[in-house]
Amino acid sequence: MELSEIKKLRQKVGMSQTELARKAGVSQAHIAKIESGKVDPRFSTVERILRCLKEEEKDHCSKYMTETLYGMQANDTVGTAARIMSQRGVSQLLVFRGETIIGLLTEEDLLRFKGETHTTPASEVMSDPPPTVSGSTSCDTVKELLLEFPAVVVVDRDRAVGILTKSDLIKRD
Repeated sequence: MELSEIKKLRQKVGMSQTELARKAGVSQAHIAKIESGKVDPRFSTVERILRCLKEEEKDHCSKYMTETLYGMQANDTVGTAARIMSQRGVSQLLVFRGETIIGLLTEEDLLRFKGETHTTPASEVMSDPPPTVSGSTSCDTVKELLLEFPAVVVVDRDRAVGILTKSDLIKRD
């Protein structure tokens, strides 16, 4: 492999020189010099850079997640949930207590509900919370989870940053 290929690979995976440098443990200036052919790096440095690029090339779920999360607080009513789902065109809402996900309210939950929509809190109707994964989790793993659950939430440092549904993974192919 020629060193000029490093820039092409880096751009292909959508990584900046700074990100690659941080992951490979070298300076951004060193990456720039390698890519421009101004320096002849050690084999071990090239090997580290390529390992980082190959890792980024893997099919991570963060590439396909929807970053916009729709949700509601546990004490919001079932009627509010139905209105949000209708307005946003979504089939499920995350249910939060503060910033913690405590459940998932789906269209199926609403269809099964027989009570008063304007007074019943979402927490009484919701399903269990969806599983959570990191952004680097493989799409194959998420696919298996989606066979059992309606959604998978992507978290970063215990904070929800995205959601994946069956349609997100179907669109990737």
